Amino acid sequence: MPPRHIVLVFIDGLRPDALVEAVRADEAPHFQALLGEGENRGWLTSVLAPAPSITFASQASLVTGAHPNRHDVPGNQFFDRFGMHHGGKARHYAFDVGDTLEVDDAVEVFTRGLAGRCLGARTLYERAASRGQHAVVVGHMYANGADRWLPPKVEMLARLTKAPGPLKITPADFDRHVLALALDELRTHGLPNILTVYFMGLDAYSHAHGPDGQRVYVRETLDALVGELRSAVEALASKAYPPFWVLAADHGQRAVPADDDHAVPLRAMEPLFAAEGRDLLDYPGEGRHSDAVMAFNGSMALVYVRRQGETWAQPPDFHNEVLPLARRFWQAHRRGAAAPALEGAVAAVLVRDAAHAGWRSSYVALTPEGELETLEAWFHRLPTDDAVEALPRLAGMASPLAGDVVVLLSPGSKRYFGHPVRGLHGGLSAEVSEAALMLAWPGVTPAVWQQARQQFVHAVEVRCQTEGGRRPQTADVLVGLEAVMLA
Repeated sequence: MPPRHIVLVFIDGLRPDALVEAVRADEAPHFQALLGEGENRGWLTSVLAPAPSITFASQASLVTGAHPNRHDVPGNQFFDRFGMHHGGKARHYAFDVGDTLEVDDAVEVFTRGLAGRCLGARTLYERAASRGQHAVVVGHMYANGADRWLPPKVEMLARLTKAPGPLKITPADFDRHVLALALDELRTHGLPNILTVYFMGLDAYSHAHGPDGQRVYVRETLDALVGELRSAVEALASKAYPPFWVLAADHGQRAVPADDDHAVPLRAMEPLFAAEGRDLLDYPGEGRHSDAVMAFNGSMALVYVRRQGETWAQPPDFHNEVLPLARRFWQAHRRGAAAPALEGAVAAVLVRDAAHAGWRSSYVALTPEGELETLEAWFHRLPTDDAVEALPRLAGMASPLAGDVVVLLSPGSKRYFGHPVRGLHGGLSAEVSEAALMLAWPGVTPAVWQQARQQFVHAVEVRCQTEGGRRPQTADVLVGLEAVMLA
């Protein structure tokens, strides 16, 4: 019996340990009620974020079932050297509301569907529409194919992220705003086949207070919101066809010092590029005229190099342009040369030769000595928890929209790209990569639930095996869900 209604609750940045601890300590009664007694109607587990472990890339994977190299959103920030979504003109994108040169992008994400316009893969909602199913998306950045899209009000987003003093709202206030939109939608239009509700408050709270506060946020805010949403949904659902619930996070977080000694701003990178004779994109709108771009994504940065005298669409010279710039990052790591903020902070510098191998070519590692070696050899030498399943995740990132150089910062250095925060993600370490996942089907028999869970697990396992035996990622959640929906 496939479910007639699906409720997707996307919780930005929720670590699996925070949710498990809250449930096990009886601090999250509404989550526990979804799971059932002894978890006989639900399942708590985790999946890995893609590379980078960043919101817009991973949320795109959740709603499309595709890796970043197929859904065309390789990060919160990235550079479209071909102008794929901008009339053939090169453009820097910055969807997040933190450090950004594109000051309007974060607004356009929720007013003009900017992030959705960049998606290169079909969403769950587009697939469902082809089957005659209706979908409503509340608060989320991707709604392609949905019958109705209810983004958060821009003024609420501004009050969460930018407003000073009495105008500022808390992450909990913002999530309650999103819930209010969802409840009003349900009262007005009823329960659709697919309802998506996106709570971003926990990620904002964790950035500000550190990931140790996530359990508090689950206990004091999220649990009640989930309870209210469930009550509204079940009031509209037929008891014969109870909704199937998916509560999924996109990445985790790790604690970092919130100070200028550990945060690496864009201005700190300008001398490194200038030492190589490069004009780094460092003010809005300069993308077509500069000859280097550095897109920040937490612990990872994507670096784009323009071939001298050519348009951005031409691949750079690997030996004369890419490698010399890439070596500068190791020089900064060793001696602080041209970029003291990177001294002792670099974990990996990855490069690729698009001029000879194409825009979807894989990366190789550049050693501090200037030699090239396989990713397998390089990451084998790093601590296991510093780079979880690096090879399949980096393979899933390599695309025409990814950088010519990838710079990964060491978790041990506690350095990160951007402005000071207390919680950070974007890299490959275990803490930032593990994302919470919870499935639940309250109201059905244990036998029906077990069959659905087995269908989900089997579909995910088959996909993972066909892709080299990797661990499940956020891109696999939709694969498992559609196995349940189409059973």
